[in-house]
Amino acid sequence: MTQPFHAPHHGSHRLVERWKAAAADRRARAAARRWRHFGTEPRWARSDLPARRLLGRIFVPFFLLGTVVFTLLAANALPAPHADRAFFTGLAVLCAVSTVVAVIDLIVIRRRLAEQRRWHR
Repeated sequence: MTQPFHAPHHGSHRLVERWKAAAADRRARAAARRWRHFGTEPRWARSDLPARRLLGRIFVPFFLLGTVVFTLLAANALPAPHADRAFFTGLAVLCAVSTVVAVIDLIVIRRRLAEQRRWHR
């Protein structure tokens, strides 16, 4: 009767553990870099995350509405005086980019607030 072939581990488990430890070490060093002070700024200087979150929550719907309205104006779906298609297209793109930037900022703010809660700051 033949035995199934089993490849020897040769420390593969230790290698995986070493990779996990290295990844945890990189995360710890990145967190330490984030809170490092160089002496040129106030000791606890941080951006006002709740105010940024409020502004993001207010302006995301406005930018989204502007994107929709300017897209409809560019497509001549809405009546507009002096309908310049390129102008409305540019405004629609500007509003769309602003919407994406504001949403990304809200995601970053959520992550940073969670980090502050985790580090009790």
